[in-house]
Amino acid sequence: MSSSGAYELVRLRNGAHSVRSQAHGETMHPGLGPEAEAEALYVTQLRLVERLRAHQGEFVIWDVGLGAAANALTVLRATREMSGSVRLISFEHTLEPLRFALGHRSALAYFAGYETVVEQLLSENCVEFQNGQQHVRWECQVGDFPSRIRHPDARALPKPHVILFDPWSPAKNPAMWSAPLFADLFSLLDPARPCVLPTYSRSTMTRVALLLAGFRVGAGRAAGQKEQTTIAANAPELIVEPLDHRWLERAQRSPSAEPLWDPVYRQAPLTPVTWEWLRRHPQFE
Repeated sequence: MSSSGAYELVRLRNGAHSVRSQAHGETMHPGLGPEAEAEALYVTQLRLVERLRAHQGEFVIWDVGLGAAANALTVLRATREMSGSVRLISFEHTLEPLRFALGHRSALAYFAGYETVVEQLLSENCVEFQNGQQHVRWECQVGDFPSRIRHPDARALPKPHVILFDPWSPAKNPAMWSAPLFADLFSLLDPARPCVLPTYSRSTMTRVALLLAGFRVGAGRAAGQKEQTTIAANAPELIVEPLDHRWLERAQRSPSAEPLWDPVYRQAPLTPVTWEWLRRHPQFE
C-alpha cells in the first residue's frame, strides 16, 4: 500500500491495484479493478468498437468523474484501431487523484503508452494526439459539475454520444446523483443524437431519478460483486433490458426509492407525487 495522505494505492482481492480516497472512504473500481470494470461497463456493454466503426464524423464522449482516468484510458486503448475522430471531455472537481495515480503508473497498467498524454492533460487541461488510427482531442473541465451543467454556456458543449458516469457513491457524493442533476444533464442532450449513459449504481433511487429526468432506463451488465448495474439513454433502442412493470412494482414497495432532490443523502419511499410521475413514464405505457 502506498499513500499520499489524501489518496492511497490499494491491492484488491483479485490482485489488481486501484486508488482509494481517504476523504470519501471509497475505492475506485473495487470489484473487478480499474481496467476490467471499465472494459465491462463502457466498452463491451456499449459495443463501443462496433459503434465507432459504423460512425461518421466526430464521436463525442463525456467522462463524468475522471478520477484516476481508468475509464477514459481503457476506452481509448480499446478503440485505438478505429479510424476517425474522438472528442473526449472529462469532468472532475480535482485532478489530484489523477496526479497520484500517474505517480503510481507502474502498478496501474492502464497508463501504459499514455503517460505523456496524461502529463500534458494535467499541465494544460487539453491534449490532441493520434491514438493509433484515431485522432483524439481530450480536454478536462475542472470544477463543480452540477454548477457547470446549469450554467447557460453549457449549451455550447459538444453533444455526447456516450456518457461515462462514474462519480463517488450517492452516499458520499449526493449532489452528483440527484434528480435535478440528471434533469439538467438530459436537457443538454441532442434529441436527434442517440446517447447512452452507463453507471455502476443499481440503486432504485438512482434509476427513478434517471427516469424522471426523461431517460429510458434498463438493467446494465454485472460488474464484480454487482449482479446488475444501470444503463440509461435518450433513445429506447439503446436499452437492451429495459426496466419493466415488475421493477415498477418493486420500486413502489421499496423503502429507498424516492430520488434525491437536494445534495443531502437520505433514504425514503416514493411520495405519491413521484409515484404518479413514474407510473406515467412512457417506458411503462
